[in-house]
Amino acid sequence: MKKNKIEEREGWLSRLWGRVRMRVSDWCYDLSVRIHQKTRRKKEKRRTLRHSARAQSRFLFCVLVYPVTVFIIFYLVVNVRSILFAFQQYEWGVGGQSGGFVWNTDPLGNFKDFLSALATDQRLIFATKNSLILYALGLVMMPLQIICSFLVYKKIPFANTFKVFLFLPSIISSIVMVIVYRYFINFGLPELLVHFGITENPRLFDNVETVFPVVVVYNLWLSLGTNIILYTGVMARISDSLIESGKLDGMSMWEELWYITIPLIFPTITVFLVTGVAGIFTNQANLYAFFGKNASANAYTFGYYLFIMVADEAPISEYPFASAAGLLFTAVAVPITLLVKYVLEKFGPNAEY
Repeated sequence: MKKNKIEEREGWLSRLWGRVRMRVSDWCYDLSVRIHQKTRRKKEKRRTLRHSARAQSRFLFCVLVYPVTVFIIFYLVVNVRSILFAFQQYEWGVGGQSGGFVWNTDPLGNFKDFLSALATDQRLIFATKNSLILYALGLVMMPLQIICSFLVYKKIPFANTFKVFLFLPSIISSIVMVIVYRYFINFGLPELLVHFGITENPRLFDNVETVFPVVVVYNLWLSLGTNIILYTGVMARISDSLIESGKLDGMSMWEELWYITIPLIFPTITVFLVTGVAGIFTNQANLYAFFGKNASANAYTFGYYLFIMVADEAPISEYPFASAAGLLFTAVAVPITLLVKYVLEKFGPNAEY
C-alpha cells in the first residue's frame, strides 16, 4: 500500500516535470521565432529604406540634372563672362580691323562712364524718368487689377465678356497685338475723332511728346489681363465655407474683398510688388516690338536702353559699358527688392489674424 502511494507520487511528479519542460521548451521556441521574425523585419525594413533612398536619389538626380545644367551653362557661364566685360574694354586692331577685349587700365572706368552718362546722355535721362513712371503707374493700376479680378471672380453680369476683352493681349501673339494697336492709333482713332468734329490726325506715334504715353496705355492694358489671370486663380482657392460664414454675419461684397480676399491673396500681391522693383531696370515696355531699334529717345526705358546696346548688329565695343550698367542696376535693385520684401512681409495683412 505504501509502495503504491510512492509510485503514484513519483508518476505525478514525472508528469508535472514533463509538462513544465514542454511549456518551457514551447516558450523558448516561440521566443526564438519572434526574435528571428523581428530581426528579419528589421533587416527587410533597412533594406527597403536603403532601396527607397537610392530610388529617391536617382529620381531627384534625373529631375535636377537638366535644370542645373541649363543654369550652369546659360546663367553662370554667360554671366561670368558678362561680369568680366565690366572691367574690360574693346581694343580695335590696326587700321580699324577687329580686335579683342583687354583689361581696362582703370578697373572702374566703365562704371564711372555710365554714372557720368546718367546725367548727360538724354536717352538715359528719359529712361530714368520713364522707368519710374512705369513702376508708379503699375502701383496705381494694382487696386484696379484687384477689383477687376474680384468682379470676374464673383461672376458679375457680362463677366465672361469682360474677361475675354482683358485676356486678349495674353492669348494673341504680342507682335499681332502691337500691329493691331498701332493700326488703331494711326487709322482707327482719327476716324473716331472725326465724329467728334476733330479732323486733324493727331499722329500720336510720330509725336515725340505723345509716343511714350501711347505705349504706356498699351502696356497697362497688357498687364491688366495678365495679372487678372493670376489674381482670379488665387481667389478661386479661397474656401467657400469662409465666404459663407461671413455672409451669415451680414458681410457685404466689398467687406469680403477688404477683410477676406485681400489678406488671403496678399502673398501674390507681394510677389508683384517685389518683382516690380526689379522691373524698373528690366522693363522695355514692348518698345522693340513697336519701333525696333529706332524708338524716340523720349520713350526710352532702362530695359530698352540696355537691350539695344547688345542687340543684333550693336557695336561689340559697347558691351563693357552695358555690362557695367547692368551690374550697377543689380547693385541698386537687390537691396531695394529685399527691403520691399521684408517690409511687406513684416507689416502686410496676415490672413491668420
